[in-house]
Amino acid sequence: MSVITHIETDEDIQLIKQFTLFPILLDMLSRDSEVLKVHKDKIVYGHVLFYLKEVENAIYPELQSIRSTMKKRDIKVLHTSTTSFGIHIEYKVRGYIHHFTMLRSLIKAELMTTLMRMRRSL
Repeated sequence: MSVITHIETDEDIQLIKQFTLFPILLDMLSRDSEVLKVHKDKIVYGHVLFYLKEVENAIYPELQSIRSTMKKRDIKVLHTSTTSFGIHIEYKVRGYIHHFTMLRSLIKAELMTTLMRMRRSL
């Protein structure tokens, strides 16, 4: 039986990162899909649009799973703000408030890693 402490774990931070990044990824997929719809009559673009839609549809169950896990672990994202440098996240883990900042370069790298992982699973 594991002991739940008030100290945040690496797993807690990973959940919060994913919880923050998935909506950004959804926004990017939506934006890119709209841009590509201009070329929807082309075979390759139709295939790319189909792939983007599949990725988008795969994100929602993962996001729901993350929400559920966060609720079980008593983790809440209190505030997320976007700056010119990246994203600042304030969150509560089992009653204690923490925060971290993700730089734009890290966000981009994390999103690319997420897309690669999702591509393999589709």
